Amino acid sequence: MSFTKTINSRGFSAGHFLADANCLRETRTIPANHAQVITLEDGSKIVPAGAVFPSNDANAEGILYEDVEVTSGAMPGSVVVEGTIYGDRLPAQLQSAAASALTGITVKSSPAVTRPDFGPGELEEITVESAAGTNVGDTALTLSEYTPGTGESYVYKVGTDAPAIGYNGVPDYTWTPWDGESDITAATGKKITVASVGADGRVKAAGSATVTAKAG
Repeated sequence: MSFTKTINSRGFSAGHFLADANCLRETRTIPANHAQVITLEDGSKIVPAGAVFPSNDANAEGILYEDVEVTSGAMPGSVVVEGTIYGDRLPAQLQSAAASALTGITVKSSPAVTRPDFGPGELEEITVESAAGTNVGDTALTLSEYTPGTGESYVYKVGTDAPAIGYNGVPDYTWTPWDGESDITAATGKKITVASVGADGRVKAAGSATVTAKAG
């Protein structure tokens, strides 16, 4: 049973982190102040599928099966308490204390090839430009040459080399949701990649730039 409504969001599809369909789920009350709450562009708030419930620590009881909207307050949600999951598909890294507490859950890494062929497709290019942001240590990004489709949203990643991701790739927890406007904290000289993710959770376009941050 689903307790969520459809939202154009950076959320993750229900159960995307499960290694197989054999799991036990139980209903829990998902708090509006959960540590992994995502605020969407329209002001709506969700706790994404894959978030650790109730917290990513020794108190962990399970993994949230689906996105739950908590804009108006705590809501019921389906939590996986037994099963096998791919830890690298969670929206945030599973802490060791949480992994130990989740006695009914086996954590493994995704196999090298995890996705079927979705047919012809080519990663479109986003032109990314970086300039000094408002505050020291921040950069302001400008994007051009790409118009996001309905339901698409942005994520970014910073690295010594430009982080790479391919067409229909699925960003893991090392990518950060971005509203397309706010300044980003990153050091001058680092490389930043911005990707546009479709409503299916897969990358449609991406582009990189060398970071220019505001000096102190």
